[in-house]
Amino acid sequence: MIKKNRNRCFLAILFLITGGAYTQQARLDSLTSAIKTMERDSSMVLALNDLSSEYLQSDNQTKALRYANEALQLAEKIEYLRGKGYALKNMGLVYYYQGDYLNVMEYWTKSLETFERISDTVGIANMVNNLGAVYYTQGANTKAIENYLVSLRISEKKRDTIRMVTSLLNIGGVYSDNPNDYEKALDYYNRAEPYLQNLKDSQLTSSYLLGVGEIYLKQGRYKEAQNYFKEALPYNENSSLYAHNLTKLGETEYRMGSSEAAIEHLTKAYELAQENNQPLPITQALMGLATIYQPTNPRKGLEYYNKAISIAKEVGLQYELRDIYKGMSVAYEGLGRYEDAFKYQKLFLAYKDSLFNLETNDKIRGLQFDFDLEKKQDQIELLEKESEIIQLREKRQKSLVYVSAITSVLVFFLALGMYNRYKYVKRTNHIIEEEKNRSEKLLLNILPYETALELKEYGKVKAQRFDSVSVMFTDFQGFTKYSEGMAPEALVESVDYFFSKFDTIIEKYQLEKIKTIGDSYMCAGGLPFPEENHPVKIVEAAIEILGFVEESRKKESLLANFNIRIGINTGPVVAGVVGLKKFAYDIWGDAVNVASRMENASDPAQINISENTYLLIKDIFECEYRGMIDVKNKGMMKMYFVKGKK
Repeated sequence: MIKKNRNRCFLAILFLITGGAYTQQARLDSLTSAIKTMERDSSMVLALNDLSSEYLQSDNQTKALRYANEALQLAEKIEYLRGKGYALKNMGLVYYYQGDYLNVMEYWTKSLETFERISDTVGIANMVNNLGAVYYTQGANTKAIENYLVSLRISEKKRDTIRMVTSLLNIGGVYSDNPNDYEKALDYYNRAEPYLQNLKDSQLTSSYLLGVGEIYLKQGRYKEAQNYFKEALPYNENSSLYAHNLTKLGETEYRMGSSEAAIEHLTKAYELAQENNQPLPITQALMGLATIYQPTNPRKGLEYYNKAISIAKEVGLQYELRDIYKGMSVAYEGLGRYEDAFKYQKLFLAYKDSLFNLETNDKIRGLQFDFDLEKKQDQIELLEKESEIIQLREKRQKSLVYVSAITSVLVFFLALGMYNRYKYVKRTNHIIEEEKNRSEKLLLNILPYETALELKEYGKVKAQRFDSVSVMFTDFQGFTKYSEGMAPEALVESVDYFFSKFDTIIEKYQLEKIKTIGDSYMCAGGLPFPEENHPVKIVEAAIEILGFVEESRKKESLLANFNIRIGINTGPVVAGVVGLKKFAYDIWGDAVNVASRMENASDPAQINISENTYLLIKDIFECEYRGMIDVKNKGMMKMYFVKGKK
């Protein structure tokens, strides 16, 4: 019922929240005043970074980014690398809280490189831990653990207890995602435990207690889980996790058979979350209460589900909505209201489809197994009833007519129930089959057809090398400026307007869309089947995309009038499918990196191509030679602007 929050990991932020709003404002005023009289040296860089951190604490991300940027500019000017590293770190933190993980990785990677240049092991441990948190947030658990282990090794050498404990807890959190790794998770949690008493850090102690408690809950070790959740309560009493703590405690007590205590804690969690305006904990507490009442009092369970559903819809809690619909279907079935049960079963399956991932086929098999198990249980119950009837006949031979009547009535109702169950299972199996077909269509929409077939047949895809592929990157100029001044819905609508047209254009020229990253669009020609004419096709597509964007800028009704940069390169790449979950078709190689550099070096409303591509299309397209231009990690490279067909 309760979803694990992948963002519940510890960043090595290293600022402490002490005092109330008045004290924090006093610190802000003091730092702002001090900076006005400072010399423009390393002390001012440190002060600007401190001011950025304070604004992060007060949730003013705009000012936090502003002062971190000022610190970065001054640090670069006076060549103060340590201050530069922490300024880049603070800028990454702003984007982390905004969910812009592409910018997070850019700034934190630069911060790590800066700390490595000056052999600042504290800064290095700080940043690899933070990069691990990003990988974990994005579901890349292996990469997350790699970074956390690097941070742990450095922290152990430096005897930096806080970072040691942070890394140990983060590693435990990653391992707790997989039931097969619960013992590993407990091992890392328990390695952190001896340090907690001396640290006296309530946040770290709370993370340890909740982490261990949740593993014990998943393992069915309810008494131990209860002890840990109770011990965590005092540490969370004044934090945003208090409602979550109470909810987990209530869930554990319900599993232990103590429904009254569970209801008490879940009700308290619900009331507290309401006071603090926390939609997710409110919804989860209501779902917990509904789960408790559902078996014995389905109507009351439905009352709680209906309260939860309105909040979940309002704030877009998709996973909770899916589980609410499932619970309501079961509750209505318990009341014998099969039409309503079927209605919410359909909603549950629809949401499940919309939240599709590559575990869908396993879930379908699990759902089918549940139905088979229920049918088997019905058969067992029928046999048990028939056995009771036989015993009744033996004891009451003198009342044969009476017994026969009872038997007939009982068999009739059992048959009626089995018939209703049969109809319900038949309808649901039909829905499952439709969902499976939709899942296959969605997989074909994610991967090339041949790649999807290989994945379905063998469970994995072999990487392929292509000797000649043309790669194109596009990027909207001023996207960040537009995004700051627009509502998220309007921004997404604008980007979707452009990317949908891009999809149509690349399909027209038989190119392969690789992915979109924020406002960047990536596609390639010459794969998954080799083709000689792909450089010409990708340039023609680029010209059409540029024309579409230029035409769109003239429309006053468009929400955001972006300008665009385009870069193209041709060369060898390796293509394949990456990841264990949420598979994605991707390409790698120096040709991809150069194409990205071509886009970065392009001007607005221009198509910038490398020499490799130019030599293949020069007889067909007019090109303007730009000269030798310095490219990051590549040196000087020849570049050309495409002006049109000859």
